Amino acid sequence: MVNSRDSTVEMSAPIPVIKVDVFTDRPFAGNPAVAVLDADGLSEAQMRGIAAEMNVAGTAFVMASTRGDADLRLRMFTPRREVTYSGHTSIAGTYALLEAGRLTSDRVTFDRLAGLLQVELERHEDGVIIWLEPPLPSCKPFDGPLPDVLAALRLPAAALGNWARPVVTPEADLLLSVRDLAVLRAPQPDLNGLAALGGACQLRGFCLVSRQTVEAASSVHSRFFAPHYGIPEDIVTGSVHSSLGVWLLEAGHLVATADRVIFTAEHGDGLGRPGRLIVELTVAGGRATRVRVGARAVTVLRGSLHLG
Repeated sequence: MVNSRDSTVEMSAPIPVIKVDVFTDRPFAGNPAVAVLDADGLSEAQMRGIAAEMNVAGTAFVMASTRGDADLRLRMFTPRREVTYSGHTSIAGTYALLEAGRLTSDRVTFDRLAGLLQVELERHEDGVIIWLEPPLPSCKPFDGPLPDVLAALRLPAAALGNWARPVVTPEADLLLSVRDLAVLRAPQPDLNGLAALGGACQLRGFCLVSRQTVEAASSVHSRFFAPHYGIPEDIVTGSVHSSLGVWLLEAGHLVATADRVIFTAEHGDGLGRPGRLIVELTVAGGRATRVRVGARAVTVLRGSLHLG
């Protein structure tokens, strides 16, 4: 028997955490992420532990920036490792800051591993659209073992679409075009094989993209796998869509009106959590000069985390 009056347990101060569903305006859709707004005193080991405990695709840690050209520092973790950029995690951190009344402007600049990230709030009567503006991405052709990738995805070569070539994004994601929605819905990947290929080819993830969509107003539908990052299948991957927009434009599948093109992308329907993203490109001479990815978000949980 333990006498609680004779035992002294020192507990650290609880850490506020906020869970946000991103790429949706209703709970239990889109991609969930966790935001920790007071992360300045946390060690990297503690951040990794928290991200593993939260066990969602992205956990954002917001802290003071040491750079004069950034408002805040943002670190992002999957359940297994830190990443340079995660779109839905960035939006979750921004939305949590907004709800906590910590944003003094509709523009915020985050310092992150991949460099500065510009974020802008667009306010409407029915809510806010959060726009991410990463540096303009440039994709490069994939020169890795495509047959091995298809084998790990359990897709025949005939499943690939002929409308865009395989490319690798700045975040090291492989973009693959597929023929239609039926192909996109089919894969039950060999996750161990895909993880091994991800490590061998230095890829973060594998993104399959169909131009056939669930809703007529949308332009693309995609799925994203990153098992070696602790994400067997990501529900909605925001970061890949800036590159995806540039990829579509360069392949001739987007038509700009004046100097602008905007489209809706679908993700997550097959996992029962439909997400919708807005992708906007500024175009000059047929090439993208700027890209933004926009989304809505909703808070689903506020709580406290105890580290001991």
